Amino acid sequence: MEQNNYSSSYHNKILIIDDERELCGLLQVYLAKEGFHSVYTAHTGKDGIQRCREVQPDIIILDIMLPDIDGFEVCRKLREFTYEPVLFLSAKEEETDKILGLGIGGDDYITKPFSLKEVTFRIRAQLRRKQYMERDFLSQIMKFDNIAINGQAKEVTKDGQPVDLTAKEFQILTLLARHP
Repeated sequence: MEQNNYSSSYHNKILIIDDERELCGLLQVYLAKEGFHSVYTAHTGKDGIQRCREVQPDIIILDIMLPDIDGFEVCRKLREFTYEPVLFLSAKEEETDKILGLGIGGDDYITKPFSLKEVTFRIRAQLRRKQYMERDFLSQIMKFDNIAINGQAKEVTKDGQPVDLTAKEFQILTLLARHP
């Protein structure tokens, strides 16, 4: 696991989970040239999950074929505690793999080989979408009878008592609350 910090106007943290160290290095260098502030890497699924908990990235780039846990399972585990965008980056190009990746919580899917420029623009698009959603969501506390949803604190209370939810449950609840 490595960390590179880069000064720029982009203060987003990016986590790359891929066992190909050369590819991670290439992405780190290219993303630095594109102005991204912090790029972190992990080379196994278990390390990626732990690293995600530690650095709380704004976007995750995830390979499917990892040496210990496949990327699909990593994505499932990540969705238990985070709903930051997950961009699959994989040599698996079958439609079923893409559908599975997007169906379990991935936000985008790019097949290897890929264009570094395309990856950068897809990262920017996901971060832009996230920024728009957060801006709208953070500005309000939604109330429904005895339930309150605080988007800024990412907390839910029922009758004034905190409700323990996974990240995915919170995401689903807020989606339903925004579209009653």
